[in-house]
Amino acid sequence: MKQITQALALAGFGLVSGLSYAATGYVDDSATTAVRTGYGDCLHTGRWSVENAIAECDPEIVAARDKVDVAAVEVVIRKELKPISLSADALFEFDSATLTDAGRAQLDEAISSLPRRQLQDKRITITGYTDRIGPDSYNQTLSERRAQAVHDYLVSRGLPDEAIDAKGLGSSNPVASCEGQRGAQLIDCLAPNRRTEIEFSAMEIIEVEETVPVQPAE
Repeated sequence: MKQITQALALAGFGLVSGLSYAATGYVDDSATTAVRTGYGDCLHTGRWSVENAIAECDPEIVAARDKVDVAAVEVVIRKELKPISLSADALFEFDSATLTDAGRAQLDEAISSLPRRQLQDKRITITGYTDRIGPDSYNQTLSERRAQAVHDYLVSRGLPDEAIDAKGLGSSNPVASCEGQRGAQLIDCLAPNRRTEIEFSAMEIIEVEETVPVQPAE
């Protein structure tokens, strides 16, 4: 039967040989090469399947099959560092380096919101400020005292001293100008300038899922 099929293929249908070897599921001739039609297509046998397809005969089928194999992936977990930051303000009364109740509440809120996950390169920067009332030299010293007051409070709440930098910048960088006001109204208006700014920065270790192609079995 095989010889009849081959004879019909070669004589009646203009079949030609193309491959240097035969594969499972393909009609082969006596030279063990896959038989092709005059249009260049390989002939399949009843044993042919997608798994047996070869690129020389069925390149599109092989490409689609291999694509499915590559799409079968495994998940790999790797760790990387992600920058995070947190900022808060703490306010003071006029001519005072003692934290107000509102200031302590803001610091408590900032501490409670710190990430509890694994962190690296943790740094806390505290910058103290004053309002514009008074000599620059006095305001510089007062701003440093305010920064130190926040530093001491954070340390008392368990934050590491070595991770905290504290500095004062006097009356620079005001957030309220209060032009035209005098006396008690001016003092009240300038309250936002009597502050410390706290910035927390760190690199958070996070887990990232990666997909790695699984190479098809040979």
